[in-house]
Amino acid sequence: MLRFNLAIILLLGLGTGIRAQQATPPGHLADAICTCMGTIDPAADNRSFDLAVRHCLNTAMREHSGEVIELMGRFPVQDRRYYILGIVLGSSLDKACPQYPLVRDRLRSLFDPAPDAPNT
Repeated sequence: MLRFNLAIILLLGLGTGIRAQQATPPGHLADAICTCMGTIDPAADNRSFDLAVRHCLNTAMREHSGEVIELMGRFPVQDRRYYILGIVLGSSLDKACPQYPLVRDRLRSLFDPAPDAPNT
């Protein structure tokens, strides 16, 4: 569940929030996420697309867990370290990963309700 939340935070909320004195994420982690996102089929159905994104994030986090721990250690007093991790990684990917905005926007469209959907 934690990884799923990180995926959503990483891909939906990014580019806002922490700006000044922001920690730069370790290069290998961001590179691994970017490389994997480049293999995702943009024409895939929603479920396959969502699973491919989750696979990219989970694989990168597992393969570079030391970098994730080191990055999270930069925010020891923060209650929302996973949120901050998502913001920092998202900001880095937004600047250096050409496929990231496409993936982010597609995920946003999956999770945003239709404009004419009833409010329940």
